[in-house]
Amino acid sequence: MNIRIADLFCGIGGIAEASHRVSEAGHKSATSRAGEISTSHPKVVTAIDIDQSAASLYRHHHGIVPRCSTIESLQRIAERPNQKLDMWWLSPPCQPYTTRGSQRGSLDARSQALRRLIQLIPREIPRLIGLENVPAFEGSQHHQALKQTLTEAGYQYKEYNLCPTELGIPMRRRRFYLLAKQGGETFPTISTNKQQRPLTEFIDDANWQDNSLQVPHDTVRRYESAMNIIEVDNRDAITACFTSAYGKSPIRSGSYLYCSTHNAVRRFSPNEIAKLMGFRDGFFSTNQLSQRVQYRLIGNSLAVPVVHELLSALLAK
Repeated sequence: MNIRIADLFCGIGGIAEASHRVSEAGHKSATSRAGEISTSHPKVVTAIDIDQSAASLYRHHHGIVPRCSTIESLQRIAERPNQKLDMWWLSPPCQPYTTRGSQRGSLDARSQALRRLIQLIPREIPRLIGLENVPAFEGSQHHQALKQTLTEAGYQYKEYNLCPTELGIPMRRRRFYLLAKQGGETFPTISTNKQQRPLTEFIDDANWQDNSLQVPHDTVRRYESAMNIIEVDNRDAITACFTSAYGKSPIRSGSYLYCSTHNAVRRFSPNEIAKLMGFRDGFFSTNQLSQRVQYRLIGNSLAVPVVHELLSALLAK
């Protein structure tokens, strides 16, 4: 059975990437060891975002041209009256809730798109819904409004706080997730506590020769106590969460690599971060976007391995 997904706030396509991998993996659920297998084929059929740079990458990698539209202005999610959508995936802006953002919640203009989607849920009743945001979203006014709307519209839902480190990825990116579906079916448990993969699996040694990634010695001396610097050969190393400010702000935006052989500190490349986030190798290699834009886009994206597990659980039979 095909599961037609509307990818809302689609960005560079984390949901499309995860959906493709669920299908590629034979649709085995996160609890396949218990014999639960999904026969569903998740596929993004419509995507919406206002970022033209993200849309160009989405089109290149996933073959879909996202609608560049503000979600708060939409009258319906479907592109045409007869288009059937089985699932909505929501990744609304996190700035109204994040500790480094405005923390104004429902008073922040950027939260109005989510408010509009909450209004549209009882009108369109997608069978499945998924949402991702920062942990601080939990307990917000929009979180409460969403749960109330889901309950009144006949949904069952389950909430998760998950980090890629629980799936063996050496990168911190804890996020709040909500899965909802029509009907009384239970939600399988997400399989976590997997063996950590070494950071070196995600690092390209050739990047030590890339001058655009080098952090000047003066910057290191000035901010060293506040910078998250990890040794490239440390097999237990786990990076900090990469944000859209990486490459612009030297602190609280992600980790940096130190190599004793080169006696240098450098940034992770956009492709290295994308690989940590679960995107395909060389994700940014075929575009003309500036390095700054690439950092912004990947910093606003989501962890594909986590979403893969969630989709598998949601579609498990």
